[in-house]
Amino acid sequence: MTKTSSLFLILITIYVSGYAQITNKNELEAYKSAYNAYVWGFPLVTLSLTIDEFVQNPERAKFNNFAIISSNIKQKTISNEDIIYSKAFLDLKESPLLITLPLNNLKYYSLTFTDAYSSIFEVFGSIKNISKEKAILIVGPDWKGEIPKGIKKIIKSPTNLAWVEGKVSVLDKLEMIESKKLLESIKITEIDKNESKKTWTERHTFPKLKTTGNPAELALAMDWKSYFAFMSQILKENQLQEYQKKYVLDFEDLGIFVGKDFEDAKVSNKKQKGIKQGFADATELLKTEAPRQEDYNKNGWSYNVGEGKWGNKYTKSAASAFNGFNQTASEETMKYKTSIDINKEKLEGNKKYKLTLKKTQLPQTKAFWTLNVLQSDKQVFENPKGKYGIGNKSKGLKYNKDGSLTIYLQAEPPKGFETNWVPTPSQNFELVLKVFAPGELVYSGEWAPPAIEIVK
Repeated sequence: MTKTSSLFLILITIYVSGYAQITNKNELEAYKSAYNAYVWGFPLVTLSLTIDEFVQNPERAKFNNFAIISSNIKQKTISNEDIIYSKAFLDLKESPLLITLPLNNLKYYSLTFTDAYSSIFEVFGSIKNISKEKAILIVGPDWKGEIPKGIKKIIKSPTNLAWVEGKVSVLDKLEMIESKKLLESIKITEIDKNESKKTWTERHTFPKLKTTGNPAELALAMDWKSYFAFMSQILKENQLQEYQKKYVLDFEDLGIFVGKDFEDAKVSNKKQKGIKQGFADATELLKTEAPRQEDYNKNGWSYNVGEGKWGNKYTKSAASAFNGFNQTASEETMKYKTSIDINKEKLEGNKKYKLTLKKTQLPQTKAFWTLNVLQSDKQVFENPKGKYGIGNKSKGLKYNKDGSLTIYLQAEPPKGFETNWVPTPSQNFELVLKVFAPGELVYSGEWAPPAIEIVK
């Protein structure tokens, strides 16, 4: 049994209504291919839509340039639990890129590099920069040029298209200016810049869409021909990993060929019923399953340990894209989310809560950990106090006599424990706890925060 068939059999147990209507053998094969191509290709389609939205927005940046993203940008596809971070899309086909790093920096930062297929291939930051490198060189899979003088750290991307996120955690307004300056100091320079070479945007042609929305919404609303046309554009110049090559071969009967534009003329009319139904059923699968994709759920906290390293877990990769590519490598950052208390009831702004970490429960970290409050719109709660969260580096934390730490989550500060307090909004809210540069007990998935308690 092929990988395509085995994955199909796993997924099809969820949605069988459309599949049961397919009786013709050719249509059945087309149904399978379309179903799996949709799930596998969702990260490619949403990535291409995200790029287009990003580079066309005057507040963002062109290819090979960082843009600062902060919490005042209300966009569902942007993760800003850290309040501020930077992002750049990289075109490595025509030129390697030199990334200049912060000098004499004492603040923690990280750079996460992700390829065209949503796989994290490198994480580099202040803790890993032991030799105090001033710059790193990132090259494409086929680059064979000379290494610039003085450059020791080289990162090779498995695809010509890649993207990088720089992150700095911010807990209050006082840190905002310092963190922004740090991110702004990270620059990208093209080594072999040639004005006559075509840019990524010039080399790719995408269908015009009739609908509007964020990238995930646009992808969900596409017809199958537009969807596969978007997929094919990413496949044109980004080579596949070995384990993916045979899998993608099964999509050729859909007009999808690696290295080429979408060829819908090669799709037999006899197969189109199966394609349309497989496409429709896969869409419903993703809408239902994507929000529930998680490796663990302990004490009401959900989290993953394989983010950005999904391999052939294509539904998880699609779920990540559906949720805005909100992924980090577990060995760099572990992220925990909860919206319920110890009684499994929704966190409400009119109630008082606390999180108590026993001395033995404090998360292992080489850097630090933070806890942020998110509003119902998934944005960090920006409040009049200017306090966005709390962490083990926060000034004035009061530990209990037994070494434990209690954090208070409520609208007003508790008397005597103001430094251990995080403001909450009036409506329902969500908590995000992040452990940066975590210890093995954390990034293995074994550790989880305790449940959120109600203060009586």
